[in-house]
Amino acid sequence: MTTSLDHARLVALGAAWLRRQGFPIVATELRCFGSREQPDVLGFRSHCSTLIEVKISRADFLADRHKPERASGGLGLYRFYLCPEGLLQAADLPIGWGLLVASGRHVTEVVRPRGNLWPPAGRAVGTEWEAFQHQPDLAAERQALFSIARRASAAARGRR
Repeated sequence: MTTSLDHARLVALGAAWLRRQGFPIVATELRCFGSREQPDVLGFRSHCSTLIEVKISRADFLADRHKPERASGGLGLYRFYLCPEGLLQAADLPIGWGLLVASGRHVTEVVRPRGNLWPPAGRAVGTEWEAFQHQPDLAAERQALFSIARRASAAARGRR
């Protein structure tokens, strides 16, 4: 049986994986005003964003496909599912989503474009990265960034 501890462990692994990909701003379990979406892991580079949704059960994965943010808008120019070994296969994925699999303390990249380019929207034409780009809701992404900045500012004030 999976637990919230399993979910939390995978969220931490997803955040570490994004940082290794060169995303200096990474938030986990983010909830912010004005956005229905609550990403497990959301990362920003200067020119793109990446969302990681952690799934620890097949039922959770299937329910996720019905969220309005999955049909249009939503967070993340790039989007990945992260799950335990054996839960999902490449054939299960919606178009344009990547798949990361956790085994112990390691994350294996099952489906993703090659390299560490992470090109911005519209700049991946003719590359395999183009197929992984989504049209994010830019207003929701601004709200997420504001929430991250506000929390960092409050934390900095608390350290004085």
